[in-house]
Amino acid sequence: MEAGRRKIRFIPFIWMFLGGICAWVVAECISNNSADEYVDYYGSDVFKNAVSVAETSVAVLHALDQSPHVSCSPEDLEAMRRIVFVVPLLADVGRLREGELACTGVWGTFATPVAMPPISRVIGVNAATLWRGASGVVRGDLAADMASFGDSVVMTEASAFARYRDPAERLAALVLTSDGSYVYQAFGETYGLSGILGQSSRWYHFARRRVFSHCDDNIDVCVVATYAAPTPLETAPLDFLLVLAGGMTAGGCIGLWHARLYGESRSWRQKLQRALDNNRLTVHYQPIIRLSDSTLCGAEALVRLVDFDGTLIPPDQFIPAAEASGVVEQITRRVVKRAFSDMGPRLSADRDFYLSINVSSDDILNRDFLGFLDNETKARGVSPGQVALELTERSTASPERLTRAMEEFSRNGYQFLIDDFGTGYSSLSYIARMPISGIKIDRMFTQALDQPSVGAVIVSKVCELAAALKVTLICEGVETKAQATILANIYPDICAQGFLIGRPMPVERFSRTFPVASRFRWHQDGAA
Repeated sequence: MEAGRRKIRFIPFIWMFLGGICAWVVAECISNNSADEYVDYYGSDVFKNAVSVAETSVAVLHALDQSPHVSCSPEDLEAMRRIVFVVPLLADVGRLREGELACTGVWGTFATPVAMPPISRVIGVNAATLWRGASGVVRGDLAADMASFGDSVVMTEASAFARYRDPAERLAALVLTSDGSYVYQAFGETYGLSGILGQSSRWYHFARRRVFSHCDDNIDVCVVATYAAPTPLETAPLDFLLVLAGGMTAGGCIGLWHARLYGESRSWRQKLQRALDNNRLTVHYQPIIRLSDSTLCGAEALVRLVDFDGTLIPPDQFIPAAEASGVVEQITRRVVKRAFSDMGPRLSADRDFYLSINVSSDDILNRDFLGFLDNETKARGVSPGQVALELTERSTASPERLTRAMEEFSRNGYQFLIDDFGTGYSSLSYIARMPISGIKIDRMFTQALDQPSVGAVIVSKVCELAAALKVTLICEGVETKAQATILANIYPDICAQGFLIGRPMPVERFSRTFPVASRFRWHQDGAA
């Protein structure tokens, strides 16, 4: 008992821990999303700039290659100067002759052509030849990125990537080819960046390094950028602690609610087990009559829990707890034993009388239950055909498995009634395949019979269904003579159960009120 109480007290702390974890995860996701937006903005800016520079260089190179002017002629020099002055990001353009720089738009024709860098530093990309940071090619020993196509060469201004030279803390970027073999530009700490080309971060990736990676579809230019994101505790410690506290508080509240529900279910489980141990389950019987001739045709066994003070607790209050705690099968077997003991003589004396007992789908699917029923009927001299097992339509068991199990019971002679028909979610084809002998209409439709509603229409349709399936139809919750009259007019062979016929009662009172071969007369006050 004490261990159970400790377990209940421990539940809120578990939920507080889970709430804290959830809050941390949410904070991480928000932080990651913000970091992804930051690195995406930076990487996209570098990428757009790199593509712009590359596209400009390629366009100029192709324009120079198609120029009608003689290489390094006055007309050619004038055309190159115009390009340098008009096109942004270009430091100079020139012509190559036998692998050496012969002239440029800015410097004119060289008296002695300038040797280009060694061939080992030349890489073919986009049908152009590239030099990165080449110095000593033009006067003033200026370093420049250069590209050539045919006998044309372009030189990019150093300022083209100047704003990325010193990136913010934790940022780094590489501008490179798609195969990673050549790096155009590098900014920040770029060690290992070429190896993650093609990868990108998502908000649900819990990693400190956030990654942007993208390649152009037309020009062999890619950018991979990273941001070493700080933890939420580093960026906004107060906000993070508030979120963490909120998560733990929410988790604690859920935990208290869970502990309360668990305590209640545990209380019910203990109460039910004590009731079983102390034999404080009793069975009452509610009569069922056929309206056409007022003949008593059966009774439903309804279990009641006798509380310590003698109060009878109806099944709708404790059966859900019994199902949740796993003792419902014990209760069903107790009801069967008690009902057969109480009603055995009546069943033997009146072979047209049947007894219906509520069962769960777990009972039907339990292979031992069929053997238990067979033993009990033989021991009490009860015919299986006089036993109707009521199964609610709201059963969550697999229809196929349940139908196969029901067929075994049917082969042994037991009947099946579908209880609370119309309140579940099963299809008519599912009902039609089941080996049922009767349908019980739920009381909520009965209550609507003498009111301006569609209740009578629904009952009428169910009557048509019962006629088509050739099964007995029983209407629950019949409380007034008007309801009984309407039902008799809709379906003469219908059976009725409700306060008009009689309330659930102990077996002694049932035997006095409804002796064998008796007929029933309706009373407006509902008494039998």
